[in-house]
Amino acid sequence: MRYVLREKFRPPSEFLNLTEPFRAMTELGLLPMAEPWLNSLRGGDGHPVIIIPGFTVGDRSTVVMRKFLSALGFLPCGWKQGVNFGVRPELFEGVSELLAGLHREYDCRISLVGQSLGGIYAREMAKLNPDAVRQVITLGSPFNDPEGDASNLSELYKMFNPEHTPKSAQFRKQQWDIGKPPPVPTTAIYSKWDGVCHWRACIQHGGHDQVENIEVMASHTGMGVSAQTLYVIADRLSQRRKHWKPFHIGHYFGISPLESELS
Repeated sequence: MRYVLREKFRPPSEFLNLTEPFRAMTELGLLPMAEPWLNSLRGGDGHPVIIIPGFTVGDRSTVVMRKFLSALGFLPCGWKQGVNFGVRPELFEGVSELLAGLHREYDCRISLVGQSLGGIYAREMAKLNPDAVRQVITLGSPFNDPEGDASNLSELYKMFNPEHTPKSAQFRKQQWDIGKPPPVPTTAIYSKWDGVCHWRACIQHGGHDQVENIEVMASHTGMGVSAQTLYVIADRLSQRRKHWKPFHIGHYFGISPLESELS
């Protein structure tokens, strides 16, 4: 008989959870101070980017990120499906139609950025539409926790989705294998300071050679307005298609891996 050891995570500490709002507001307040650093980034190539919000929020929660990416020369777009209250077929179909429409209109692959539950949406969209997706970036998305045990929002999720307990039943109904990475370049951004989802639930194990995990110092709620996170997102989006390379710490200082080895 074979035994498979599954990782089990506890939700983040009560301290991290209770301080989430204050830390997120601090990260937003400090963002203007990081403008000179963020402005050192390369300009975007104009390709569209769909940004999918997390659980219980909508496109208003991604305004800061979209304005930042727009200023760099990308074409960011909200998901246009209202508030994300869980895994709903109608929401998934709606944002999938948006992806197909942008793919036809701009005749290029679209990048997907998803925060928390939005990242799970993004990963599944890329699995179904790999020819339309350029890359996927997730922010604190617990795709390595199908039961939802490692989140401080589990009870709230059950309240909005009482017909699907445990959460894995919802994923099975949609035929989603959320732990499997999409067949496109995939970046999982996580934080050990996350007060909502255990950070280990947000990292990818295995997959292909274009999968990476990048650690940032940010709260879960404020990950989309953290200067460090925005820098990583812009760096990943600025890569030329078919020339994907994993993130290197030298990128924070405008140094490529080759340059750092020669110095």
